[in-house]
Amino acid sequence: MEAVVNIGDDATDNRPGVELAERIPGLATTIGRHPHSAGDPIDAAERRELRQLAGHPSVVAVGEIGLDYHFTDYHRVAAREQQQVFRQMLGLALEVAKPVVLHTRDAFPDLLAILDEFPGVNGVFHCFSGNAAFAAEALARGFYISFAGTVTYPTAHGVVGAASIIPLDHMLVETDSPFLPPQSRRGQPNAPRYLAETVERLARLRGASATEIGDATGRNAIDLFRLNHAG
Repeated sequence: MEAVVNIGDDATDNRPGVELAERIPGLATTIGRHPHSAGDPIDAAERRELRQLAGHPSVVAVGEIGLDYHFTDYHRVAAREQQQVFRQMLGLALEVAKPVVLHTRDAFPDLLAILDEFPGVNGVFHCFSGNAAFAAEALARGFYISFAGTVTYPTAHGVVGAASIIPLDHMLVETDSPFLPPQSRRGQPNAPRYLAETVERLARLRGASATEIGDATGRNAIDLFRLNHAG
């Protein structure tokens, strides 16, 4: 393991993530506003804080940001409110010239349409939950696609189809810890050491070796997040 990227979701963990990255060598972080926390608009004070944090050398991306229409009783934010915050965060990413980490569930058409309003934004579709058609749309816009333990699930047919066909130079892997462990660990908290099962599954799907998948996705992560430049 060469580096770890911690993910910021909102004001409760953006600054703590930066402070953690300052203390732990090899740890980078992001600053974001997850769609589940988009019920409150970003005011001027928060915008200033986000801009200040985004300039920190340990912050390698803006995210998680995006749209999530897979509502539950716990997470229920109106689509219009999510879209407003998403646009604000995409604007921030352009301003600070850093990639985005995109979260999307049941919202691909709207998310792609909003991305098209911000030419020049690049980044990754994190924990990809779409199919091959949506993967093609993401690739056409120059984005990376990241696969988590869900690609090992027997019912994840769309994700498996996407993982089977995307170019290796646009693929990443991730844990999404502590969520979404691979199939053999279902019901347990996820952990970075379980990433090997995801890599092995991708290797079988593509007729490649686990080493080939691991080396390529590692290089892609380093390039996307400029991990060799983060201080």
